[in-house]
Amino acid sequence: MRIAKIRDLYLEIPDVRYSFFTTPYTPHKLGTAVDVYFEDHALFPFEEGKLIDVRKIRTPRHIPVREDYLMIFSIGDICLKVLHVDSSVKVGEKVFLGDEIGRLRLSGFFSPWTDKHAHFELRPCDDPYRARGGLIIYPILTELVKTVKGEEFEVVERKESYYMLKPLKKGKRGMTPFGNVEGGVPHYRYGAILNGREGHILGFTVKPDEILPNGVGLFRANFSVLANGVPVRGISFYCNDELVKLIGGEFEVGEIVRLRLD
Repeated sequence: MRIAKIRDLYLEIPDVRYSFFTTPYTPHKLGTAVDVYFEDHALFPFEEGKLIDVRKIRTPRHIPVREDYLMIFSIGDICLKVLHVDSSVKVGEKVFLGDEIGRLRLSGFFSPWTDKHAHFELRPCDDPYRARGGLIIYPILTELVKTVKGEEFEVVERKESYYMLKPLKKGKRGMTPFGNVEGGVPHYRYGAILNGREGHILGFTVKPDEILPNGVGLFRANFSVLANGVPVRGISFYCNDELVKLIGGEFEVGEIVRLRLD
């Protein structure tokens, strides 16, 4: 499916979760990057390209992993930067839409609750490596999932660092469980309103403090999340996923959790 447009190119992926702003990193805050949560292997998201460089890079240690890989593909007169993928493509090799380009890997850039994903940016080929300077991504707004109705959720999965919650009641359709609002709040300190207007999270109204060139509105996450009345680190929610990620607390699968913002 087509999830975004950059100049005259469409970024296409399978039917998986993805995010433009559920991350703390600069390219996303500037509207120039997208993360795609492939099942195992990253797939090339454009019609055609050629791998021109692979680099091993040092990372922070938000988790105990010191290294990551950076891949650069040429696509006409611009370049695609890819992170968090162990390349299965050789430098000089051509790839086409949907081709496997490598296996997803853990990265020291990740927080403990971060799932494996591929990070994509389109950039000028004379400046392919930096965090800033990427091309603006224009998300394609479509009604992908049922939205949350109410504040009650069931714990459907328990991981070491987070829980996945299913809303007990669902409403209309949107990009994310909260309509056109995406983010990790308040732990990433901001969120995004993909259509640039006001949005709603658990009955809490958010309005943009800044409008990016692609029309997306960013807001400050200056509130707390409570789960059954107890403060937690936060919640994350993504495009094309009806579940909500809960970070913090102590719960069991099958337990009912009431979320609210304060």
